[in-house]
Amino acid sequence: MLGSKKGVEALASLSGHGYKYRVQNYTSSLSQLTFEARGDSCRYSITFQTTYYVQTTIWWDQGDFALATTDKFEELAEALGLDAPQRERLLLFVAAPPNRPEVLVLCNRVFVSQEIPLP
Repeated sequence: MLGSKKGVEALASLSGHGYKYRVQNYTSSLSQLTFEARGDSCRYSITFQTTYYVQTTIWWDQGDFALATTDKFEELAEALGLDAPQRERLLLFVAAPPNRPEVLVLCNRVFVSQEIPLP
């Protein structure tokens, strides 16, 4: 999945910049969840496509998304009763904001786009 690899790399590039995150949109017919990552002078949209499981808070500071550990993935996959083919196709992302519940997103792919403000 080339799109997923690029998305994972783009998501990793947002780490460590102190962005503020918030849920921007959920499109149920597409199972598509979008978060906004906002910095002092930039804004990004993070879109998770074909979302199977979400555990989130509405907004948080300083808790960047990353791929979950294998143990965390297997724990959730087991709890959800996912079979081997499903486990092969899915990615689990986690964010651990301070003083907020852990954020989990289980999906097929992720895309990151930068929003450019109009002059």
